[in-house]
Amino acid sequence: MAAEKLPIVDPADTSRRGFCQVLAHPHCYSHLRLQMHHTRRPQQVEDSLWLVFYGLTAGKRRWPLYLWGDTGRGKTFAGLCFKDVLSNCAWTDLDRLCEMLCRRDVDWWRHMGEVDCMIVDEIGGRDEISSVDADAVKKIADLRERYAGGVAVYIGNHAPDRIKELYGVRIHSRLCCGTQYEVTGADRRMA
Repeated sequence: MAAEKLPIVDPADTSRRGFCQVLAHPHCYSHLRLQMHHTRRPQQVEDSLWLVFYGLTAGKRRWPLYLWGDTGRGKTFAGLCFKDVLSNCAWTDLDRLCEMLCRRDVDWWRHMGEVDCMIVDEIGGRDEISSVDADAVKKIADLRERYAGGVAVYIGNHAPDRIKELYGVRIHSRLCCGTQYEVTGADRRMA
């Protein structure tokens, strides 16, 4: 399945849909409560990605979202902006997943299954995937699928086909069975 890539909207275009319009739409999932935080600059996220996110929260697109692209393109920033607007959302990364798996922290894992949305960063962030990495990713994907209808955002640098090579077909199908979005453009850290 090829990743969907919507056109980037020119920021100079004053007719573009704004972030507040996305949040103000009345047909969002009732369990995905949106809120407005001003801790980050959400207008720095591509409008087309906000529209994908809006489509997910409105039930017009399929969860989970697999967000991928080269280093420095703004994937983590976009995920943090999503977290800012979702009232019951948790954030973690692969290192923390592995740590909690090794600790066998049942309460932490239960909480990760109960939040409305889960954002997991750094998927496939290591050159070699250990069995702990694979087990941790599978466990969070299973929890989200079983208890939260698959509502999750998985963020990685690798294209979906590479995720299949790194983690295998079973985990790939859990992470990439919904909406896929490639973030492109220049490295924002180097700008």
